[in-house]
Amino acid sequence: MKVTENFNLKQHNTLAIDCHCDQFILVENLHDVEKIVPYCGKQGFFILGSGSNLVLTKNIEKPVIHLTDRFHARVVDGLTVVWGGSIWADFVMWAAKKGLGGIENLAAIPGTVGAAPVQNIGAYGTEIKETIVWVEIFNYRTGKFQRLSNDECRFMYRTSVFKETENPWIITRLAFELTPKAEINLAYDGVKDELQARNILEPSFQDIAEVVTTIRQRKLPDYKEVPNVGSFYNNPIIDEKHHKKLARKYPDLVSYPLENNHFRISAAWLLETCGFKGHRMHECGFSDKHALVLVNYGDSTGKEIISLSKEAIRSVNQKFKIKLKVEPQIV
Repeated sequence: MKVTENFNLKQHNTLAIDCHCDQFILVENLHDVEKIVPYCGKQGFFILGSGSNLVLTKNIEKPVIHLTDRFHARVVDGLTVVWGGSIWADFVMWAAKKGLGGIENLAAIPGTVGAAPVQNIGAYGTEIKETIVWVEIFNYRTGKFQRLSNDECRFMYRTSVFKETENPWIITRLAFELTPKAEINLAYDGVKDELQARNILEPSFQDIAEVVTTIRQRKLPDYKEVPNVGSFYNNPIIDEKHHKKLARKYPDLVSYPLENNHFRISAAWLLETCGFKGHRMHECGFSDKHALVLVNYGDSTGKEIISLSKEAIRSVNQKFKIKLKVEPQIV
């Protein structure tokens, strides 16, 4: 365990916001995790992965816990067990190259493996909940490790038990059911089109992962070049009556039918229709590449980014009677 005082977090959040923490604690293994309780005491701590889903609006006074991003994954009794600090994109490519399928559609999503179940990451027709068997957590209050089953994680669209409740948990390891026999998921037309353009008729898991990576790079700005946290809002869900009303007024409405006569609406379409694609305020703005992405063009503060976000939420609500929900964690 390595402790650094008065640590700058700018390189540890993908929005590159200049904030500090009193203490930055680098955890390298499970033994280090157990040392956290006597070190932090009753003041608690803040868990920080790669900061790819985080907006810092102030300095963090609690100790910040960060699992080292060393990559460690192995297959044990048919399950693929991964260290929580491992980079998610690295894990996906590792699995795909080994011929283990199930998560290849989630390629190139920023963040760590440990952060992935928190909001049940999903993309291109796949969600992480479909392959997770258990999540190992360290309970700060009891000082013990325990494993939560898939059901106990209470996965739903972009949320889970880890996001819904204030639990004294550190996610340390995860187990996935990945298999060579996994069915190739071609639910997303863009993936099929890209495969066809490459003349790939029988894609492997690695082919899918590489194609998805290409699509994401084409559609979304790279946070290493233009700091951002990816999608800033969840796609809202509305009922059939509301959907019919909007569809009559806006024939180009982008929506997806769900169960129980509900529809998921494209938040990107809502924002672009309101004129926010490429809209800029001070040193932050909405990407001209994708309306759903808020970016830091220079030295923007978290408060400025949240202010612009609220402006967009008000505009969308006024025009469509839909209130967008912010996806990243705001501190």
